[in-house]
Amino acid sequence: MTDDGRSAFHRLLPRRIRRSYAATFAFVLVGVTFCIVLVGGVTYVHAGDVLERDTQQQVVTNAEIQANQLDEWVRRMRVTLRSTAESAAFQSGDRGEIAVYLWEVVERDDDVAAAYYVDTTNHTVLSNAGSAEVSSAVSVTTGRGREAFVAAARESSGASDVVVSDPFRPTPDGAPVVLFATAVPNTDGSRAVVAVVDLVEASDRHLHHTDDGTFVVRNDAGTVVMSQDESRILTADELATETLTGARGHAATTLDGRPTEVGYAALDARPWTVTSRVPAATAYALRGDILAGLGSILAAVLVGAGLIAVTLGRDTTRSVRTLAERARRLTAGELDDPVRTDREDEFGHLFSAFEAMRQSLRARIREAETAREAAEDARREALEAKAESEAFSRHLERTAAAYGDVMASCASGDLASRLDPDDRSEAMRTVAVSFNAMMDDVQERNEQLATISHVLSHDLRNPLNVATGRANLLAEDVDSPHVGPLCDALDRIDTIIDDAVVLALHSNVEETIPVDLRARATSAWALVETEAATLTVTETTTFDADRDLLSHVFENLFRNSVEHGARRASGRSAPGDSVEHGARSDRTASGDDPPPDAGVHVRVGPLADARGFYVEDDGDGIPPADRDAVLAAGYTTNRENGGTGFGLSIVKTVADAHDWTVTVTESETGGARFEVGVEPQSERECATADAPTEV
Repeated sequence: MTDDGRSAFHRLLPRRIRRSYAATFAFVLVGVTFCIVLVGGVTYVHAGDVLERDTQQQVVTNAEIQANQLDEWVRRMRVTLRSTAESAAFQSGDRGEIAVYLWEVVERDDDVAAAYYVDTTNHTVLSNAGSAEVSSAVSVTTGRGREAFVAAARESSGASDVVVSDPFRPTPDGAPVVLFATAVPNTDGSRAVVAVVDLVEASDRHLHHTDDGTFVVRNDAGTVVMSQDESRILTADELATETLTGARGHAATTLDGRPTEVGYAALDARPWTVTSRVPAATAYALRGDILAGLGSILAAVLVGAGLIAVTLGRDTTRSVRTLAERARRLTAGELDDPVRTDREDEFGHLFSAFEAMRQSLRARIREAETAREAAEDARREALEAKAESEAFSRHLERTAAAYGDVMASCASGDLASRLDPDDRSEAMRTVAVSFNAMMDDVQERNEQLATISHVLSHDLRNPLNVATGRANLLAEDVDSPHVGPLCDALDRIDTIIDDAVVLALHSNVEETIPVDLRARATSAWALVETEAATLTVTETTTFDADRDLLSHVFENLFRNSVEHGARRASGRSAPGDSVEHGARSDRTASGDDPPPDAGVHVRVGPLADARGFYVEDDGDGIPPADRDAVLAAGYTTNRENGGTGFGLSIVKTVADAHDWTVTVTESETGGARFEVGVEPQSERECATADAPTEV
């Protein structure tokens, strides 16, 4: 703790405690003990809450899992019984084959204790298999109200229904059972198959065995249907029916005189409810373990605090008082009495340090006068050096400011500006010489680019215009298949010249004006041969840009989307086709909604934060692996059809000239999407159109 922190802490203590180290030590010791007890209490309460929530969730989850498994078991029994009734043996009506098949069912399915083939018209058993001790023939057909059940089985004729009886005991001493029955097809309900399930065996086989709880399955009447305790089956469940609210949930109640946590979940296949029951003492046993552990920790803390107070605290207090007295005497200038102690621990080292300090003070006092004079001399020299350093620093600042102005001028387009080499700083002189040499090279290259641009835009375009005119006249006079490709090639050369001029001359923007997104996009769309493609400008916004260069951006992005859509419509699309526009088409733009596969649909609109705009289409898109490369000069996937790789490179060049960013991503329809981030014009609201504009 720092001195300021310690002083702030001391100011919070009563004055009587602040003035005594022993009292402060005892106060801190008690405070630490109290904090440990408090943290332990909070931990115990929090752990109890977490344990209670986890326990409640666990019993509900256990009930749901058990209910799902019983649902699956009931469905399986129904499928088994129905497949038995539909088997060839029962369709033949041969009792011998039926008896053999029933034995196969009993031996194959552990859940079927006995199986019967009955005549539902006179309630007689025609054939049976399995143990008669579980359920006799009389109990299946007429005993204890089974006539109504057999009648229900007869009524299931013609459908895939399987009826399930209420649980019952065939005899007073017999095992509790439940019957599954279904009519045999093509018998008009006069024949039925009945399967007998021993609920004791089914409970043992299908209810999970847990160390800390039990599962009990009950019906809507509150009668226990299945239980791990055999004696509880077909008895009234002591869990009140009103306790179970909803299809699933948790309830805390008292069962068998003990608080119990109950989770329950209803079956879908039967009107039964599975309950998972865990005694609260077992569920929350961990809470007692936590309390015992915290008590042990607290006892250890209290014992440790007492030992610290008796041993370390008392000796420390005595040593601190002695040191405080010797420090007071040293402060008063009493340097003749030595500081001694017989302790060998840190306090012994502290006493030794006080003794060394006393001796050092005596020597320092004698040296102080001599050092004072030397310090005065050094001070004067330091002031002179400081003044010289500050002067040189101001010179460097002025030089750096001048260099910055020249560099800014060069960046703005004044390539003739040069730096004046500094004679006082070799480093600044080196910077100036290197920069001037670089600018000489830049100026020379810029002049070369201007010359090349002039040749392209004037000397080469004039004969190209003559050739284009001659080709058009030739197309009017001659019907030849070579004239069309010739005109397309001349148009392609004209486009390449435009692209080359933009790449050569427009590396920076000198002047911008406010432009409207919708106006620029629709104007550029009119200059592009768009085939059957359509354009939608969803919204508009206003930002600063060079209007002509912005048109180049839209034209190249539109050509890229249109060329990509044309290849898709012709069945030759492939991933990555949208990365470079190719030869122009003779088809015009349409304002109607595009029919399926008629042409690409292009959308333009502002970005979500209104700091830029996007151009996207519904074509095949650009693979993620190619998105960083498509903006590079010369990159194209359509070179065999005349692609030069300049189109998207021009977009990148114009964006860089405006200090914009270009991001290649994917549209919502899976096509290509180009997002251009621009800085919005200050104090200008983004204008939003009432509805999209279809071009």
